[in-house]
Amino acid sequence: MLQHDEGFFAAIHREHRPRVFNYIHRRVNSREAADELTNDVFRVAWQRNPDPADLTIAWLLAVAHHLIGNEYRRRERSEQLMQRIRSTAVLQSRTAQSAQQHTVAEALLGLRDREREILLLAYWDDLSLADIAQVLACSPSAAKVRLHRARKAFAAQLPTALMAEGVA
Repeated sequence: MLQHDEGFFAAIHREHRPRVFNYIHRRVNSREAADELTNDVFRVAWQRNPDPADLTIAWLLAVAHHLIGNEYRRRERSEQLMQRIRSTAVLQSRTAQSAQQHTVAEALLGLRDREREILLLAYWDDLSLADIAQVLACSPSAAKVRLHRARKAFAAQLPTALMAEGVA
């Protein structure tokens, strides 16, 4: 396997990043997701370390195409999960806690995908920080920080009446 230097890779990144970003952004309709996927394309290029002659815009866009497919599947799974949360909230609407559960479900829906995901891993799937870190491919300390931030975002979504009752 060939090893290209950082200068070569930086030049490829400078030259092709705008085109890769635009290609992805047109397909995912989210600047944040497009930035993340564009970074992933260049991470894959760095890790796979292809022959410099093969590291063309076509190769980069092929990687982007595969990552976009993964993003579509992730969004579909996320939407299915949100449908389950909504249907669970509707099914439980007959209980005395239905108003609280509905509010909690709405607060979850108001979060960014990453925040919702880590909260669900921690509370729905009942995973430890070490397990969450493994699922998210990060260190336990990074998972702890992400969980803390997600909790703060969730608390900001909840009405103050629920906070006073100790739901969050």
